[in-house]
Amino acid sequence: MKPKSFFFALFFLLSNIIFSQQSTESYKLIGAVADLMTSKPLANVSVVAFSKTSGKELKGIASDEKGNFTIENISESKIRAKFSMVGYQTQIIDSVDLDKSPRIGLIRLLPASIEMPEMVIKSMKPMIEFHADRQVINIDRLPGNSGSLTEALKNSGLVEVDPATNKISVRGQGLKIQMDGHEYSMPAEMLAQLPAAMIDQVEVILAPGAKESAEGGTYILNLITKKEAFSNYSGMLMLNSASNKSTYGGTYLNYKEDKLNVFGQAFGSNFNFENKNESERYVYTSPTMYYQKSLGEGKNNYFSGYFKFGFDYDFDESNTSTFYVNYSGYKNNSESSGNSLVNDRNNIFQYSYNRLSNSGGTNNSFSFYGFYKKKFAEKRHELIFDAMYTLFTNPSDSKMNLDYSNKIGRPEMQNSSTEVNNKTLILKVDYALPLNLNKLEAGYSFTYRTRNNDYNVLNFSYRAGTWLDSLSLSNLFKYNESIHALYASYAHKLGDFDIKFGLRAENLSTEGNQITQNITFTENFLSFFPNLNVSYKLSDMFQLSLNAFRRVTYPQVYYINPFRQYNGPNTYFAGNPKLEPTYVNSFAINLSQYVSVFYNYTTGSFTSAMTTENDSTLISSFLNLNNEKSYGINLTLPYYNSPMMPFKLPDFISSCYISFNYRHTQQSGQYLTEDLSLTNKTYSVNAYLGFKIWFDIDANVSLYYTPKIENRRTISSERKYVSLYFSKTFMERKLRIYVSVNDLLDTQKGNYESIGGNYYTRSYYETLNSRNIGIGISYMFNDYKDRRDRSLDDGRDSSG
Repeated sequence: MKPKSFFFALFFLLSNIIFSQQSTESYKLIGAVADLMTSKPLANVSVVAFSKTSGKELKGIASDEKGNFTIENISESKIRAKFSMVGYQTQIIDSVDLDKSPRIGLIRLLPASIEMPEMVIKSMKPMIEFHADRQVINIDRLPGNSGSLTEALKNSGLVEVDPATNKISVRGQGLKIQMDGHEYSMPAEMLAQLPAAMIDQVEVILAPGAKESAEGGTYILNLITKKEAFSNYSGMLMLNSASNKSTYGGTYLNYKEDKLNVFGQAFGSNFNFENKNESERYVYTSPTMYYQKSLGEGKNNYFSGYFKFGFDYDFDESNTSTFYVNYSGYKNNSESSGNSLVNDRNNIFQYSYNRLSNSGGTNNSFSFYGFYKKKFAEKRHELIFDAMYTLFTNPSDSKMNLDYSNKIGRPEMQNSSTEVNNKTLILKVDYALPLNLNKLEAGYSFTYRTRNNDYNVLNFSYRAGTWLDSLSLSNLFKYNESIHALYASYAHKLGDFDIKFGLRAENLSTEGNQITQNITFTENFLSFFPNLNVSYKLSDMFQLSLNAFRRVTYPQVYYINPFRQYNGPNTYFAGNPKLEPTYVNSFAINLSQYVSVFYNYTTGSFTSAMTTENDSTLISSFLNLNNEKSYGINLTLPYYNSPMMPFKLPDFISSCYISFNYRHTQQSGQYLTEDLSLTNKTYSVNAYLGFKIWFDIDANVSLYYTPKIENRRTISSERKYVSLYFSKTFMERKLRIYVSVNDLLDTQKGNYESIGGNYYTRSYYETLNSRNIGIGISYMFNDYKDRRDRSLDDGRDSSG
């Protein structure tokens, strides 16, 4: 055979083999089906795969008794999947790419007592979506979504929930909580009771963009509420009570008629805490007050209230508006008592004193909010106006009695009161222009704030027989600030790459007037906040991303009022009017939610510096002393039973995850003779296990542990916390009853030590009623879904 004929025959043979392999190539579709309301698996659901191009039926099967299904030998990779069953709304997944993954996940069907049109979903939402600047959790796909929001978020592996306080954090950093893109001032305890069924998505914003206010937590958690409602009126009621005499409850109500939607929310709570404490202090420069030791105990009672009432009105499809009134407030009362003794440098007793104190206060915040949106013909092309006006008051009072052993019958008595009045106006305009798949955004915001702090102190004078300000501690401080901000950002999508960058400029102007001391001061800070986010989609489960951004923390009024405040025997605090903002520059590389390596560089950190005056008096103040470099790694392994996972957990285990966090921090700074530099290493482990027990009860156990932290200036004892949670739903998941056991090991106690060049302090604190059992109930009627609120509150009014 000639060579040319041989190669021709070989080519013909290989072509036929390849063509034959391609023509016989097949695909699988693997998943499970469950009831949306009860989460129970559905058997005998019809699952059919259709050709995406021709619409021809390719293959079909029925789900088994556990709701699982596997369709094999599907001839095409691009399909539409249809799920149907008598008594349920038909659901269609419009675009499924079997070439990328055969696993479609858990499909939830909505029960329907009447015939409803089929629900068409453009593409199947994964449990977690990855974007250049954020990771999005789809709550309907998350294990544990039949309970509270925080229960469900524990299963995502993206956030950490402190079991003691219900505070949510990311990478050990505090968060700004938002509802539908704007500040949400819900207390952590109330947020923990928000049902997951009311939330559609949770955005974990790891790199806040130029549109966001530059101030606040390093990261942002944005709750996106569900929009649809199946009734003109709907709502929810809930109530919880615990053995430590803590109670909270609330209600949500919503009514919709044609173009008008009226809504209201109300919450209330009462918390009680008891503690005991111990402290000791050495002042090495004082010959007479060298050593002091104190023992004490305290009680705290806390009432809080929250309500919101307003309406939405749609003028037409292109023009919408919202108005609401919001109130949040609390009232607190505390009592404390203690005994202290003082020794000199030779450890010879000098004197002792008993301390009694009572304090109380209220916090009231009223907000009035208006919103208008103009939608243009092109989708995502819109113009938005926001306005909010807030009135804030915080009156408080305190009584202190110091009975000295060397002043028998003549105790030192002090009464103090504080009146705080704030007013805030925020105006904002945002413009969005779509450019095909890309998007250009720009906007402006203006904030103006006034604050008046009137602090009055009276001491009882035995000589005059009346109350006088003998120590001249009363003072009046007035403060004004304005913030002008401009921003622009651009988002670009190119294949599997997602790029977003922007720049925000903020100018903060402040004016302080310490009227009592006749001291005035002004400051002006112009700051720029660039951000860059790049991501690349490796697969449906993995995405690699790079984030770089800058944030700021502005000084609070308490930090800058220069008047000296008396905190106890030989202890004072004074604010610093020259305090400048603290800036954090953040960089991170992430592999989905599994691995995150980050580096933060913080300049001008607010540091509470303490020094001695006249040998025996301790004075503290806030200074921009430290620069801080921190880097770390977060490793998270979330696992749950789903067709998407490579192996199956035992049936009684619904989900589990383990999160390990490491952070290395280097701090540098100097204050007078004090060297404030230190190196700190912190570790933490957060673990969660969810499982089913008898009578279809959901249960979970959570563990949080941080070992002892020690450096050259501070020592903190280890922290550990274990809690149990049980819940069961009734009446098609509308009624939920739950029992919780908090701080099972009774470990809310610990030591803290502070080491300085001229002093040493140690304090011990123990919460006496932290271990408790709570029981709660919640009921949703007419399938209530929370509405999408906007709020412009930047959180600075309530933070002092």
